[in-house]
Amino acid sequence: MLLITMIVIPTIPLLISAAVGFYSFAGASKQFATSSIRQAAVDRAKLIDEFLHERRSDLVSFLALIPADDPAGDTTAEEVATWLRVGGQVFQDMGLIDPNGKHAAYVGPFGLADKNYKDANWYKETLDNGFYISDVFLGYRKVPHFVVAVARRIDGQVWILRATVNPTFFGNMVNAPGIGDSGEAYILNQAGVLQTSRRSGGALLERDAYPYPAQTENLISFTGSDGGEDYLFASARLNDGNWRLVVRQKKEEAFQPVLMAGYTVVVVLLCGGGVIIALALIVSRRLSETLHSQAEAVNKLEAQLLQAARLAELGEMAAGFAHEINNPLQIMKTDLALLELTLKDVTDVCANREACDELKEIAEQFQIQIGRCAAITREILRFGRQDAPQVQDVDLTDFLPKVGSMIQNKATVNGIEVTCEVAPDVPNVLADPGQLQQVMINLLNNAIHAVVDRHGSKGGRVEVVARNDERGRAVVTVSDNGCGINQESMSKIFMPFFTTKAPGQGTGLGLSVCHSIIDSLGGELTVESAKGEGTTFTVRIPGKRA
Repeated sequence: MLLITMIVIPTIPLLISAAVGFYSFAGASKQFATSSIRQAAVDRAKLIDEFLHERRSDLVSFLALIPADDPAGDTTAEEVATWLRVGGQVFQDMGLIDPNGKHAAYVGPFGLADKNYKDANWYKETLDNGFYISDVFLGYRKVPHFVVAVARRIDGQVWILRATVNPTFFGNMVNAPGIGDSGEAYILNQAGVLQTSRRSGGALLERDAYPYPAQTENLISFTGSDGGEDYLFASARLNDGNWRLVVRQKKEEAFQPVLMAGYTVVVVLLCGGGVIIALALIVSRRLSETLHSQAEAVNKLEAQLLQAARLAELGEMAAGFAHEINNPLQIMKTDLALLELTLKDVTDVCANREACDELKEIAEQFQIQIGRCAAITREILRFGRQDAPQVQDVDLTDFLPKVGSMIQNKATVNGIEVTCEVAPDVPNVLADPGQLQQVMINLLNNAIHAVVDRHGSKGGRVEVVARNDERGRAVVTVSDNGCGINQESMSKIFMPFFTTKAPGQGTGLGLSVCHSIIDSLGGELTVESAKGEGTTFTVRIPGKRA
């Protein structure tokens, strides 16, 4: 409750401020982006209108230079060629049309000198209005283009000077950079047909299917979606209202600059909230940490005690089983000795020597197996003793093979090959044999478990190697080709109650106890492993000094 109170009370005004700031910046961003694209449409429409007006003025000036006494003469043809050169890249071709609608002079690459335009729409419009700027059309050349034409009356007859505007030059001017990466500008006629190409897709004379709103004002702006993208539009009328210039930009890009500023404010407010939460957490945590830590310690201790009690009971049960098994073994051993004496007496008078020899071999085998069982029970009893550690001189050349023999049967049942290689010069160590035996058995059992998980009952291998190092220590490695340990578990492998085994198959105390035992001997227990390749545990114990 303290934590909630310390967070909620200052957070409420903070959230209100953040909400007001966010919506204010969102409105400002929309207004700013809309104003920018509207201004871009106005500037570009003005530029295009000025361009068209200049082209009309150029043609009017050129047409005024035609000699009135001989408008169709050779001088006029030379003048038209000069005018086309003066136009540079703006005009593709130019022609002077006589009162009958035919070219009196033509300069250009399209071979239109003999064409008659008397029935062409642009020709009729020019006669009616004195000048005309056409929509893009195919015409005789079958190539999208538009023309600028002006008329002049000479001796009572109308002569028309027509020039074709270079569509590439005009398109580049309309769609010039300056509207961001996703911005573009294009021109539509009143029927919605593209008069310039569009970068996002759309060639000349294609109809734009987007439902543009009706434009009664000179400039409008709106938003909409096209092709799955959200756009901010601005539309301006030009060419005396015959064309519509459309400038559009993706909303994501158009609103980005100001929205980033808004997000910055939001981040600052969030940082303030983070400071409030951090202070509240620090204060409240200090009040509750002690209680939580004590409760966790008690719970952990209870769990550890419960687990230790279970292990102790299991150890006592195992020692009791070993003791109970040892009694009948002793009786069997005594009876077997009596049987051997009887067989010896019978053998002297036995007529079937082969049967007598076979009975002797059976008795000898019984003696061997009873000895093995007795040895195993002795090791279990010694392992389960709760006596104080008895540090003594341990000869590893004799100790390690005996430990290996204790798990040999378990390994054989699982199809695992166990090898034990002890170097002759490995030094003796000072340790409690029971504790050292506990360490080695735990490592070997873990290795067998890992091998079975990976290989099943075939192909497993466990190797025990003992040697000395340059510091005179005894180094014992237990290597397997089992399932290995992942890197996340490697850092926790020696922690109490941590286990990689399935629930019910391990307590998580074995390696922790082993690490403590080796550490008490002044040694080191380390591990190297790769997932799916195997694991190697290395025990380093100081050697006994001579």
